[in-house]
Amino acid sequence: MTFRAITAVAAAFAFACIGRCALAQSADGPSPGSTIRVSVLTFGPGDEAWEKFGHNAVRIQIDDSYVPPEYRDIAYNWGYFDFKQKNFYLNFVQGRMRYAMYGDPGEKTMVGYRDQLNRSVFEQELNLTSAQKLALQRKLVLNDMDANRFYSYDYYRDNCSTRVRDAVDEIIGGKLAAMFDGVPSGTTYRFHTRRLIAETPWLYVALQGVLGHPVDKPISQWDEMFLPMKLHDRLNEVKVVIDGKEVPLVKADNSWFVSNRPASPLRPPMTVPWFLGAGIVLAGALVALGRVARRHWAARAGLILLSVPWTALMGLGGTFIVWAWFFTDHRVAGRNENALHVSLLALPLVVLMPMLAMGRRRGAGVARWLTIAIVALSLLGTVLKVLPGFYQVNWDIIALCLPVNAAMAYVAWKLSRAVLAKAADPVPATSGREAVPAVAKPAGGKRRRGEFKG
Repeated sequence: MTFRAITAVAAAFAFACIGRCALAQSADGPSPGSTIRVSVLTFGPGDEAWEKFGHNAVRIQIDDSYVPPEYRDIAYNWGYFDFKQKNFYLNFVQGRMRYAMYGDPGEKTMVGYRDQLNRSVFEQELNLTSAQKLALQRKLVLNDMDANRFYSYDYYRDNCSTRVRDAVDEIIGGKLAAMFDGVPSGTTYRFHTRRLIAETPWLYVALQGVLGHPVDKPISQWDEMFLPMKLHDRLNEVKVVIDGKEVPLVKADNSWFVSNRPASPLRPPMTVPWFLGAGIVLAGALVALGRVARRHWAARAGLILLSVPWTALMGLGGTFIVWAWFFTDHRVAGRNENALHVSLLALPLVVLMPMLAMGRRRGAGVARWLTIAIVALSLLGTVLKVLPGFYQVNWDIIALCLPVNAAMAYVAWKLSRAVLAKAADPVPATSGREAVPAVAKPAGGKRRRGEFKG
């Protein structure tokens, strides 16, 4: 049997056990669901890029002899994806990721996060009625079938944590949404993204470049529960009614394992000075090399070595930004102001700047006007920040790109001017003297009377 067939049979068997357990409990006295214990597991951040935001699951434990041991402790989570999935990377860049929900042995899962991943594990037992526990278990078992387990993943609006949030909210009659939906959190999706990935520079720069306006809109405390730890904290604030009495939703909050990892920062780091410093250094190097490139081969080589990677990065990055904005399902990549600073116009400069550095006339004028257009767009993107509609938090990208774009325009202008001037006046001037036409020497080597030396 295939793995999917095995899981389908197991889920069907577990669902049958629920019915058998309920009937047996009704006959023997205890109410259906009274032997079920429900808890929310929250896992701290890890090392991999997809682990930076944490993870969570719903754990169902059943203390009943009618249920086989392997089904008495299951942790259901919605965070499964497969690199071997057909067209995985294409689906990833197009924003069409398919994630799945699976049930795993509960305690084994917790031990794995502790021993193998060194990630914190918190367990919150929920105060639910027997009927609510049984309803939640049935929902999870049905979800753990091939026909129901897959869903279209969204990093912020539909992920492993929002699925746990929605499952719990549905069981308690919408109390989570009633308390937190529409209540300002004072944060944005970008705020949390920046603070949680700041220790991974390449990921920080990549996401700062590709995320657009949608992640800068204020979010509610309900939206903020896309983060497992925020959901953990909000669950502790909720109260429910059990047997006519108002009690906390969380019966017990157990720090099952606390990792020795550094705590996640509470706020994003101040990165603009670092980006500005890098931009100024790179711009200064380009200007210095450009000023002497016509006289020294080493300066020409250095200019090429700096300009080619930069223009390639800007051109390919700008192309990806525009493509992600208009031609993918990544809603968070829409209306991206970085398209004005990371410009696809830089792509031809990958070839034109080395040609210009080597003194080639062909393409010199094009290189000059392309670099002028690029810096003009970057200046426009900076000036537009004074308008209310341009609120994207991208000052670090501006601080890096604007100085370098300006330096590239200066170098291209200076070199193209010299190259085009040389082409227009091919006869080199003598060193400060006027050229004197040569006087033909008379035959025999003797001067005639009346002739003078030149």
